[in-house]
Amino acid sequence: MTLASFVGLIPALICRSWDAATTCATLLVGLIAADVVVWQGYLIKRQLAFSTYLDLDKEWNGTELIEARQTVHAPGSNEWNHSRLEGILEFFEKLASLFNLSGDMPFIYRSTLGWYAAHYFLFAREHGQIQYLRDLWQDCLYEDLEGFYRLYIVNEVGHSRRAQRAWETKRLAAEQKFWEQECKD
Repeated sequence: MTLASFVGLIPALICRSWDAATTCATLLVGLIAADVVVWQGYLIKRQLAFSTYLDLDKEWNGTELIEARQTVHAPGSNEWNHSRLEGILEFFEKLASLFNLSGDMPFIYRSTLGWYAAHYFLFAREHGQIQYLRDLWQDCLYEDLEGFYRLYIVNEVGHSRRAQRAWETKRLAAEQKFWEQECKD
């Protein structure tokens, strides 16, 4: 739109049609101002999303979540601390909601937090914990996180169900090591 106004201004100036030139110039300045406002809005939105992401990163590395991560699931056991798991999954639900609200900002799912979110969701889902919590609360919990997980896995290996299943199988094979590392932190 801005370019069209500028192109329209040139012939008006050449033909010495000052009224048309004034109109085109006014329109051009108005469109440039609108472009600047939209651009600034876009930058502010990205800046706020990144700031919120940094806050989430601080929370993830905070004492409360480190303690929750260390005690949510003992390596080699079938026992889960549901209270701790809910806290961790709620945290990742916030991350997934941030991703949904901020639009496609790949740095969120490519980050360490994105990696952890995908792994926690996979392990909890495979052990029936997501369904257990949904049944317990009689609600469709963690839908944003589930969508985030689907996007994460597509970005990791593509749309092929076979490749996705292979990725999940590989991750599940390393689950014991994952929980051992979580207990160490």
